[in-house]
Amino acid sequence: MVGLSEGEKHFIRGGIAQDIRTDGRRRLQFRALSIETGVIPQANGSARVRLGATEVIASVKAELGKPSILHPDKGKVNVLLTAVQLLSLHSRLVN
Repeated sequence: MVGLSEGEKHFIRGGIAQDIRTDGRRRLQFRALSIETGVIPQANGSARVRLGATEVIASVKAELGKPSILHPDKGKVNVLLTAVQLLSLHSRLVN
């Protein structure tokens, strides 16, 4: 793991002393949070969660099927995870 440079340490200490984060919030000021359910009509369950500029969408889809002839007393669960990273880029000037 790479340590922080002296400039980075100075920047962080300055923010702590001034009670301000790099995005302009105070230390104890939280980002806005919102949760919206039912955002994907084709899914059995879905939600969109927003925390500041970060947004996550998750969904669940379930289907009932017939058991296998070879294993009539066993079920099956398939899991599919798709993760797409969308970046929200912003720049800042540091004096």
